Amino acid sequence: MKSCKLKIFCDFDGTISKNDVWINTILQFINDKEKFDNVIEEFNKGNIGTKETGNLIVGLIENFSLESFNEAIDKEEIDEYFKDFILFCRQNDFELRILSSGWDHYINRIFNSEKIDLKIYSTELVLSRSGNSEYELSTKYNFTDEYCGLCETCKRNILITNTNDLDDEVSVFIGDGASDYCVSNFADIVFAKGKLASYCWKNNITYFEYKNFRDIQSKLEKLISSGKIKQRQEARVRRKDIFMGG
Repeated sequence: MKSCKLKIFCDFDGTISKNDVWINTILQFINDKEKFDNVIEEFNKGNIGTKETGNLIVGLIENFSLESFNEAIDKEEIDEYFKDFILFCRQNDFELRILSSGWDHYINRIFNSEKIDLKIYSTELVLSRSGNSEYELSTKYNFTDEYCGLCETCKRNILITNTNDLDDEVSVFIGDGASDYCVSNFADIVFAKGKLASYCWKNNITYFEYKNFRDIQSKLEKLISSGKIKQRQEARVRRKDIFMGG
């Protein structure tokens, strides 16, 4: 396979995991389902960002049980070809990073169970004991953008700062949902499904649709062998504008 410099950035919920782990595991602690549905609807419409969404949802959680939370996490599954994709990246010296607006607690728990060791950028879940020995939940945003603040994890900034355009590095983003809309405008190669695929189509962003990580690996192998791996001019201009303060 021809040599190229790929930097790969990947969403977690619904992309690596088969389902949205965040929603699946916390819904059991939310009694007011109508308010929950309203928050998710506002997010999907683009009226609020992931940070406000997360804060509102945390405020709806009642009678949280860490044991029940972990039990729900342990039932979740990841894409059956993801480990093969990790091996593919390592064999070709492609850096692979996980970018998620979800919580580090469940991502780390699932990865530890699967013996996966990757760099993760996500929302930090803080668990503290209250006076009655129950856990209180709060979140810490270590990778947000101080000037924007819409997203818990600014995937755009992470992709830009970890891709060296001057060294001809090519960024690849893999995602599926609304939290991936922004970053897809700045990636050279986009793999999309679900809401992200619809967004890319509507906004004239070139993308490759996929069902699983075997599809992604196969497409990358074909692009590399045919010499078609290159920076997307529009994405490169947008990355430069961000660096220049545009």
